[in-house]
Amino acid sequence: MTIIRVKFRRGDEVKFISHLDLMKVFERAIRRARLPIAYSQGFNPHPCMVFGLPLGVGVTSEAEYGDFEITDDEMPAQEFVDKLNEQLPAGIEILSAKKKLSKQNIMATIAAAEYIVIVGTPAECNEKTIKGTIDKYLLQKEIIVKKRTKSGVKDVNIRDMIFDLNFKLQPCGAFNIMKFTVLVSAGSKANLKPDLLIESLCGYLGFEFEIDRIHRTKLFVRSQDQLLDPMEDVI
Repeated sequence: MTIIRVKFRRGDEVKFISHLDLMKVFERAIRRARLPIAYSQGFNPHPCMVFGLPLGVGVTSEAEYGDFEITDDEMPAQEFVDKLNEQLPAGIEILSAKKKLSKQNIMATIAAAEYIVIVGTPAECNEKTIKGTIDKYLLQKEIIVKKRTKSGVKDVNIRDMIFDLNFKLQPCGAFNIMKFTVLVSAGSKANLKPDLLIESLCGYLGFEFEIDRIHRTKLFVRSQDQLLDPMEDVI
């Protein structure tokens, strides 16, 4: 058995499909491409494939990852990519692939994610003032938000989940466009959604706002004290 890790993009064409729908898309594409995918054992066998951090509905991405276990140890990773890309719908495209030696799957190792969030506001904005206010926001020891969990809504301190936060102002007629680049904790241990961060930040700024677009630009795995690109962590 061989595991191939792939990096793929999700464009506007498929931004409203769920994570479960995405898995079905790949399952059908693999079947049509006649790829030698491995299947689980038991009464209801399913393809051995695991994806990284599920993407929220309405969010696009250029940095999605999946691990696929195949039965043909001799198949080159590029051949797997070429055959699968031929069968995938518009909006989903595999960008690169590598054979993976370790057994730890991508979902278990994701530690951080970078997003670009485009926000519109009717408020009068001054870039220098906003940057100063953001600095004060990040100097807080605690940033408490209401977060929905399986057990209900509870107060959560997200300060340690914010790794980096940058901002640019783009005036646009009656509205101002704010472009945020955020690096936040992600994965099973601590996961901060970018829209929750922006809601908290704009509340602190005192702005009415509307999120126009969220785009994931990077995912990272943690190796000791470093954040690595998942394609660099395939050994």
